[in-house]
Amino acid sequence: MRKIILAFLVLLSSIAASAQSGQKDLALKDIYGRAFKLSDYRGKVVLLNFWATWCPPCRTEIPDLIKLQRQYRKAGLQIIGITYPPEKLSSVRTFAKRARTNYPLALGTESTKEYFTSSDVLPVTVAVDRRGEVREIIDGILLPEEFDEKIKPLLAAPVPVRNTRNSESQKVTIRVTSSGYLPTSIRLRKGIKAEVSFIRSTELTCGTEIRIPAYGISRSLPLAELVTVSFTPSQSGTFKITCGMNMFRGSIVVR
Repeated sequence: MRKIILAFLVLLSSIAASAQSGQKDLALKDIYGRAFKLSDYRGKVVLLNFWATWCPPCRTEIPDLIKLQRQYRKAGLQIIGITYPPEKLSSVRTFAKRARTNYPLALGTESTKEYFTSSDVLPVTVAVDRRGEVREIIDGILLPEEFDEKIKPLLAAPVPVRNTRNSESQKVTIRVTSSGYLPTSIRLRKGIKAEVSFIRSTELTCGTEIRIPAYGISRSLPLAELVTVSFTPSQSGTFKITCGMNMFRGSIVVR
């Protein structure tokens, strides 16, 4: 029995890791209310820095991040700061003004950080390459030698050439947890093939099925198995994703 449980845990770990690799998107609002997405920076090397005003190491790291953004902006580096709760918008705005941050800051949630890593460390930096794929997750302050070893090679990589519209595909991974879908909403481009993958990490009965009624999709979702559905968004609009009991709800925004 112990061997079976161990094998299951190893399988779950490897599947979760595969779900966290690959292309990801994230919709955010900066501290001044401007909406943006991670995919807006496709073609750049993005560092998602999770931090908080109440975290001393995070505050210590900010001046170095400002210098990196200034020094490597023309090389294609884009830093995005995402706060971890509890946090007040007024406190972040005051900090940003005093620090003179030169990159976007957004208020995040626990789920925002869990979308990339289950680490409980702050700060933590997620490195996303020019193709939008997560390449590194760095716990703690980003040290100069780590930047040289892990980030500079990503900056040295050529900017990817976009394929023709017919050969493009858009890939998104959604995790089904006891709280529901993570993320709850995804954005897709109209007319381009989409591959949406789901992975369920909760034993709750809700979430054992995936239904996207607008595209005639109904699939079972076994525990800890990656299930991918493919379709081409044919019209603009917002479409529902539900579980079998309609308790978990998500949405697909097509533009």
